[in-house]
Amino acid sequence: MITLESVPCDLCASSDARPHLCVHDRMYGLPGEFQLVQCQRCGLLYINPRPDAASIGAYYPDMDYHAFQPSDGLKARLVKWLRDGEAKALLAELPSGACALEIGCGTGDLLVALRERGADVMGIEPNDAAASVARTQRGLDVKTGILDAVQLAPAQFDLILMKYALEHVHSPRATLTRIRQLLKPGGRAVFWVPNVASWDARLFGACWRGLDAPRHLYIFTPDTVRQLVEKSGMRLIDVSYSPVPNDWAGSVEFWLRERGLSQRAAELFGVRNPLAMLAWLPISALAAVARAAGRMRVVTVNPHAD
Repeated sequence: MITLESVPCDLCASSDARPHLCVHDRMYGLPGEFQLVQCQRCGLLYINPRPDAASIGAYYPDMDYHAFQPSDGLKARLVKWLRDGEAKALLAELPSGACALEIGCGTGDLLVALRERGADVMGIEPNDAAASVARTQRGLDVKTGILDAVQLAPAQFDLILMKYALEHVHSPRATLTRIRQLLKPGGRAVFWVPNVASWDARLFGACWRGLDAPRHLYIFTPDTVRQLVEKSGMRLIDVSYSPVPNDWAGSVEFWLRERGLSQRAAELFGVRNPLAMLAWLPISALAAVARAAGRMRVVTVNPHAD
């Protein structure tokens, strides 16, 4: 049974929110219609009412969830190459043997790359099937659960990561505050989130793949991200934008299905088709240069200890 809860704005605690967009699960077609609202005080977008913490797991179909899907062949080699480069960049300014935590680590692709470069790694993943793969197949120290349920000592990590996970939590502000407490002074937190102030979000509206309702409980803009970081006590270092064309191709697929094209035919224009991805790459790369891409990478630092 799904229980819905109504909540105030997580960023500023205001209850003055206006309807913004009616959304539903386009990824898996699970039942339910949800209202994306916008806070009239700070501008944060969030689903309200929303599935509560005990209900939200029903919208994650275990290993069928797209973020947990294994890669093979050429795609697997490409993913490994990208993760290796990512790990190198993340560790570049950190001490040797840095202690790293990834929240929402999935099956552990990025943690493996960090470990191969000498980091001491740990993960937290609420999906038991994905966490089990990380532990049994990759030998990673991954706890099943959410951040608040895992006992961790303060000020123990040099690096904390959330890769497209912050939008899934029930309180981004509380999560970022907890992250700051877990970071050493000068430690960094890096998180990736959808950007609703993007060309693709504006073009596709309710068909934008970055909405991923109701799993994405919050949708951010550069301004609301900045506000969240500041209220958590961290300092914003950088916001950059991803050129990957996934949301362009995926949104086209949703748009075509909305207009009656069969799922099989629409998938020819979606993320499963390398040619469709390649076709959207120039415009997605241009959007990234213009700081108007649908995915943001946010780098923050803990300036002090509690």
